[in-house]
Amino acid sequence: MAKQTEGSAPIRTQIFLVNLLVAAVALALAAGLSLLLTIFQEKQTQDRSLMNSAQLIAQMPPVIRDLQAGQSSGELKIFLDKSISQVGDIDVVVVADLKDIQLYASDPALIGRPYGGAAQEKIRQGKAVFTSQDGGGTGAARCAYAPVHGVDGSLLGFVMVGIYMRSISSALWQVVFYFAVIAAAAVVLGSLISTRLSDRIKGFFGGYEPAAFLGLFHQREDILESLEEGILAIDAEARIMYLNKAAEEMLHLNRAAAEGQPLRQVLADSALDRVLRTRQPEYNVPFTSPKRGPILSNQIPIREEGLTVGAVAIFRNRTEVTRLADDLTGFRHMVEAMRAYTHEFMNKLHVILGLLQLGEIQEAEVYIMDVTSIHQRAIGTIADSIKSPSVAALLVGKTSRCAELGIRLSLMAGSRLSEEQAILPAAACVTILGNLIENAAEAMNQAGHSPKEIMVTIREEGDSLFLCVEDTGPGIKPEMSRKIFRQGYSTKGQGRGTGLALVQETIEAYQGQIRVESEPGVGTTFFLTFQREPKGENSNV
Repeated sequence: MAKQTEGSAPIRTQIFLVNLLVAAVALALAAGLSLLLTIFQEKQTQDRSLMNSAQLIAQMPPVIRDLQAGQSSGELKIFLDKSISQVGDIDVVVVADLKDIQLYASDPALIGRPYGGAAQEKIRQGKAVFTSQDGGGTGAARCAYAPVHGVDGSLLGFVMVGIYMRSISSALWQVVFYFAVIAAAAVVLGSLISTRLSDRIKGFFGGYEPAAFLGLFHQREDILESLEEGILAIDAEARIMYLNKAAEEMLHLNRAAAEGQPLRQVLADSALDRVLRTRQPEYNVPFTSPKRGPILSNQIPIREEGLTVGAVAIFRNRTEVTRLADDLTGFRHMVEAMRAYTHEFMNKLHVILGLLQLGEIQEAEVYIMDVTSIHQRAIGTIADSIKSPSVAALLVGKTSRCAELGIRLSLMAGSRLSEEQAILPAAACVTILGNLIENAAEAMNQAGHSPKEIMVTIREEGDSLFLCVEDTGPGIKPEMSRKIFRQGYSTKGQGRGTGLALVQETIEAYQGQIRVESEPGVGTTFFLTFQREPKGENSNV
């Protein structure tokens, strides 16, 4: 599947654009506020600087002397030109008398001419140092005026100190430049953060883009909804976090009302939360559904980075599972048994044909009578005791098959099984007996020692059913006794080890009990007990 959904931008691009937008908005706001603050602070700083410069120049002796003399001297021009060249934050200086005649001006063409503007009127009115935007025709954007007093304190004139707009603009452009550098750094940093964050997010989604992951999530959710098996999941706090349609029907629950609720509040008899404590999976746990009847549940912990973060239960219809197991195992045994019976019958026909060809007619008659008698006794014993046709057919076929292998299979006295017994379905009996008999026959056939006998006991008593398969085979070693029911475990080679595993699954499905007694060199006995399940009994999920 594609890692990125067509038509959607990669998560890295989306995060970068978001970071860029946030950075742009933040920088715009910061730049705007900073420019306003800078302009305000710059204005105050420049005003203080201009007023200090104006007041300082107004107190210089050359300025006072020229104003008292009423004419400009070369000394004043040299002194002020040198001072202005050494002070970088002053563009314009004007010294004028009370008649506004300029004794000094930064522009030599203005010396001797009247000073324009009206701000100097405040000086004649007795105002001390002040600032103004009135540059008196000098082109200054911001000015400071200071009075010049004589030695006796009389007002002699005024001094104007000013700066051009380019000086103010220079300060503002400097702020803009700083913010441009910051913006570039923010773009680079945002790109790096976007790359790392997008890689981390994609790592959480298994390398997929979020849009692609969302598509996969919906696809798999549709798959879970279409399953016949019910699925119920809980979180680490034992709250129901997912319930598919099949589970909703099996458990007769309302999904919208159940999800998010404590498990025990919705299913009081559930033991799914036990998996959270034990952290061990549980398989084929029986449960009686209010709507579907008996079902089986596999309960598995959900682990994430070594921690148990939840548990999931998978429900299956027990009747359907048993039917499928019977289709795959029970009827296979019956077919094999009938094939063995046919093979044995052909062998007997060959013996009779040989006797007839040899002219031993009387011997042939005796042989036929003996075979018929033995066969009738075996079939009669089974037919009289076992009323279930499929179980009886299995035992007859297995008897013939074992006889062909030199093994004596006998149904023990007192065995009885009714046709309509409700403790264990006939198909389940076929699965259990067929696999146990086949396993015993193979063990004795490989061992090669005598006597070779298999004894089968089937007893139905009230609400219980007892099955027993005993053989005189080589037995089971103690270290192997715990492994024989594992799926795939076998001492007979590859591709084996399913028979006893099917027996174990069938026993668990019908809540039976099994006990194995074995002695190496003597034989093995399997004891199985089943009880009739009380109506309305509700087992754990």
